[in-house]
Amino acid sequence: MSVAAVVTAALAIVLWSSGAPYGDRVVGLGSAVPWGSADPRFPTALPPPPVAGRGQAGPLVGGLAASAVGVLVVDGGRHQCSAAVVASSSRRLVATAAHCVWLDGGWRVDGAVFIPGYAAGEEPYGRWAVDTAYVPPAWTEANSPISDVAADTDFAFVSLLPRDGVLPEQVLGAQGIRFISPSTDTGAGVGEVAALGYPALGSYDGQSLRACLGAVELERFARASAPVPGEVLALDCDMTEGASGGPWLAGPGAADGRGQVIGVVSGGDATHLVSPRFGPDAQQVYEAADSASQITTPPDPAATDPTTAQIAPRGGSSR
Repeated sequence: MSVAAVVTAALAIVLWSSGAPYGDRVVGLGSAVPWGSADPRFPTALPPPPVAGRGQAGPLVGGLAASAVGVLVVDGGRHQCSAAVVASSSRRLVATAAHCVWLDGGWRVDGAVFIPGYAAGEEPYGRWAVDTAYVPPAWTEANSPISDVAADTDFAFVSLLPRDGVLPEQVLGAQGIRFISPSTDTGAGVGEVAALGYPALGSYDGQSLRACLGAVELERFARASAPVPGEVLALDCDMTEGASGGPWLAGPGAADGRGQVIGVVSGGDATHLVSPRFGPDAQQVYEAADSASQITTPPDPAATDPTTAQIAPRGGSSR
């Protein structure tokens, strides 16, 4: 397939339209595993059902995905993406697409909230306010990168605020995270994956978590703003706008909605999805976000190396 054609449509920035009230607060369930684990962490041990379908997004209900994956509402509450809690030392990071939080020359995290486990208006784990967001410098330097097909840099890590002193991961659990080194992995280096998200257009309504299962391919493409071709992961899947930012899970439990996040939904067409490949650049942004998120005082943008990660103003100032 032609990746240049596939990534012309970002699968995000659809209008958020939920009249559901804020979900009930939940009690922290604690964490029995070391911080920064690369493995999935469960808030409870629920046996999940398998995900449906190859190439077509089927429903995914229960298990870790029901608490650690959800809707990310951004841009003053006007648009939705998808996101997933990832294991971190700070225990408050979620992974999503960069274009969900920074697009057209500015940040879109004003009043942003993460709604884990969202399903048909139900918010079983309540809403978690976004503290700030971190994206790769190459994303902001491209100014309006979604039109530049910059899918290889289309990733972000978002920190959430605790609720009543309880950290998000204590309540929600976390997917693991894996960074793939191009120097040691051949091909895609991941085998079969499950891509999760909340598609909201076409035959989907954005009200339920969906997933596609399949083998990934590593695709290269060139774009005008970068002399070196980029690399993305590609998967047969028909998810639409709203799925952006949803996790790509690898590992033996991926089909059940638990695994290691190796990328996020970036763009696609009617039959394919693409994702940035989590490599050294993604690891740098992740580590910068995790380090800053362990600080009890507000993160200072000046304290983060601008060549490693760009940080949104705390509290969601749009510019």
